[in-house]
Amino acid sequence: MDFEELKNEKFMRVKDNRLIKIKPDHRPQESTKEYDTVRYSTCTNMCESGCGLKIFLKDGKIVDVMGDPEHPQNRGGLCSKGVGQIQWWYDPLRVHHPMIRKSLSDDFKRVSWDDALDFAAERLIKLHDEYGPEALTVFRTGRSSFGNKEGGARFARIFGTPNVYGQGPICCESPGVSMNYVFGAKGLGRLMNPTQDWKNSKCILVVGTNMAAQETITMTHLLDARDNGAFLIGVDPRFNATLSKCDIGMRIRSGSDAILFLAMGNIIIKEKLYNKEFVDKWVEGFEEYAKECAQWTPERAEKLTYVPKEMIIEAARRFGSARPASVTGNLGTAQIYNSNNVNRSIAALLALTGSIGVKGGGWNWLHNCRPPLNYGHDLNDLPGFKRPQITDKLISWGDSSVPCIINAMMYEKPYPVKGIIWNGDHLPQFPNSWKMEEAMKKNIINIHLSIYPNHTYMFSHVAFPIAISVETDSVCHHGNNRLLQWHNKIIPYQHEHRADIDVFDGLAKRLKGKAGHFDKVEFNPWGYYKEGPDKGRVNEIKMTDFFNEQESFTRGITYELLNPEKNPKGGLMWPVMSKEEAVFQDDEAVLRGKWIMYKEGENYPESDKRFPTPSGKIELASEALEKIGWYKVPTQVEGSESPLGNFERAKKYPLVLNTTRIAQSFHEGGHWWPWNDELEPDRNIEINPTTAAVMGIEDGDMVIVENDRGWVEGPAWVTEMVPEDGIWANFGFDRYQPFHPYESINTVIDDIIKDPVYGQIQFKAVLCRVYRKGDTDPDTTAKKTLEFLQKRFPEVWDPKHQDKNIIVGKWKNHWKEYHELSIGWKKLVNFKEPVECTPVSCDIRKY
Repeated sequence: MDFEELKNEKFMRVKDNRLIKIKPDHRPQESTKEYDTVRYSTCTNMCESGCGLKIFLKDGKIVDVMGDPEHPQNRGGLCSKGVGQIQWWYDPLRVHHPMIRKSLSDDFKRVSWDDALDFAAERLIKLHDEYGPEALTVFRTGRSSFGNKEGGARFARIFGTPNVYGQGPICCESPGVSMNYVFGAKGLGRLMNPTQDWKNSKCILVVGTNMAAQETITMTHLLDARDNGAFLIGVDPRFNATLSKCDIGMRIRSGSDAILFLAMGNIIIKEKLYNKEFVDKWVEGFEEYAKECAQWTPERAEKLTYVPKEMIIEAARRFGSARPASVTGNLGTAQIYNSNNVNRSIAALLALTGSIGVKGGGWNWLHNCRPPLNYGHDLNDLPGFKRPQITDKLISWGDSSVPCIINAMMYEKPYPVKGIIWNGDHLPQFPNSWKMEEAMKKNIINIHLSIYPNHTYMFSHVAFPIAISVETDSVCHHGNNRLLQWHNKIIPYQHEHRADIDVFDGLAKRLKGKAGHFDKVEFNPWGYYKEGPDKGRVNEIKMTDFFNEQESFTRGITYELLNPEKNPKGGLMWPVMSKEEAVFQDDEAVLRGKWIMYKEGENYPESDKRFPTPSGKIELASEALEKIGWYKVPTQVEGSESPLGNFERAKKYPLVLNTTRIAQSFHEGGHWWPWNDELEPDRNIEINPTTAAVMGIEDGDMVIVENDRGWVEGPAWVTEMVPEDGIWANFGFDRYQPFHPYESINTVIDDIIKDPVYGQIQFKAVLCRVYRKGDTDPDTTAKKTLEFLQKRFPEVWDPKHQDKNIIVGKWKNHWKEYHELSIGWKKLVNFKEPVECTPVSCDIRKY
């Protein structure tokens, strides 16, 4: 059907010579299955979109789930995870009973909850007495329940360890850290305008996110903006589904983002497209920033980014002249060495337009949009830590980079860590995951809060069967819109499942007077359920209200104001500092709470400034960063996983790996659900056709991805979506998954190389080599690959033509001692031996 024919199709129209789809009115979502009850809840932290759920039950059992048509986020829609999660709720593959074993080489033994808690407490006391409380680390994430996120941190503080970590430095918190130094914020800078406001933007810069394939519901709001006339500029190394919806799609060299955005700044300033009135009033460091931009001409940028200069100029003119404009993105700008500079260079473009604090504007990065957290004011009087948190980042606040813990377990430096409490499937999500396995073997106690018997479970001494969203009452603490939402308890606890907070509560009781400060501070001041089927269990509703009340930004948020069965759907956009603020604060608002941040005439909460930076303005040049040894003005810095930063390494490993995922799973989740696994049965290795031909690889061939950290294999997907010097692979697989197990791609990711400012791990732009399985001479294949790339991209891959003025990160030997140790650990294992992928069968749950 051609363009003219499509124009006449139902729900289609033409606007500005573009074909636009008209969305029909949302219809009620009704199940075709027999049901007698309908309940409303929220998709939990398995995803950041925060969709409303309409859940159908028959005789107390869930029979169907659909999107809530009244919810302003998903408007009745659900992605494959949202639809597929009904498999999760009654999954026979879940861990249903407490399990313990004395050593990791023993078989698990089913025990009672009391026996498992006794066992874990005994090991924690041993750790405390022999190595000190700091030898325990507690790891919580954005996917954790609120009881784990807050309760785990509270437990750790009372136990006496500073080593409390979150997924942020592995996931997407570096952009938020960067914004703290540009706009000012309490902790991490977060999304300014909600996704529903994107429709008011004239131009949106979309960077480092395949939203269309990963957060399909959030993508609908971007499409609404496009349908309303917004000009979309997409930036990504791979041509993906999101770029296909953009008016300009710039395929950039992995890791060269700052060059592109500084070159755009060059044009915007040179052609005087920027909002001079706003810049003069609200921007600090403009002259220093302009001087940096001046050296990044479109001609120079083209050679180093692979983006044609004409496209750079057009994008700059479009964005620079738009009022209002906005920016959004995700992991692509977080998980790279130069993350801080990249994100500041994007924020600078937004500042040039003045599109801050207005409808249709804002720095609106996705993921990790949680509020500041406070684990209890009653902890303030506890004694200080005897030893500081193990960290290697430049800033002194925020979560530390988790690989520090790997080395503390492995080498007992700077001091020993001998135990961990965590959940999910983090072991294969860690960089250099084989090294993490070796480290786990050295611990006294590994406690796993288990949903599935996954890779992480297999390296634990004790596993507690943890309840999931529909079995518990609590808050969804992560959401793209600065949202806190509520998920309701829909069904009773199944089997022997309990909430995460019950684990910490049970351990606290057993440690009182024996380890930590549990005799000085009551771990659980909010109490227990006094009646009903959960009588005697930790009261999760009162627990949630307790933790929200401790933090001023969430003090006005309570269960009574969040419950979607009693309130307008969609939760509350923090900060909500009093119940009086839990209202619709704008005439266009479809969510209650703080609709737009940084409005002119309003001070940032708890501040006497609109922008709570040292200067009270947007800082394009940061003296605070300069003082800690980083760059005052954003610039391009090549790390040691770049052909420009480390050509000697690139000679051996002449391809650039990026990791990604699709919507059917978030980390491990969908891989345990049959319907979802069918959508992504294989961990494909995406390779460009030209490059594949050089290496003698055809579509479907089994290939090896390898560097000096490890190797994985997978079927080749030969596709023009990826650039000629890059490959792509999905993360979230592990070798114990039940249907299509694969070794984690993070095996080849370094645990030392990271964004130096915040310690964000570099999962993007990682050097490796690829060859067909059975290739008897992979060295020659790598040599042919390099020779091809030197002819194709000489300014990047050939030292004779490389730009000699590029800054190479002075931090590439950061923690040099641990670099050497990281090489040495491989003597413990022969990493060239195949790792057997052994899917879990239901037999492991024969108890």
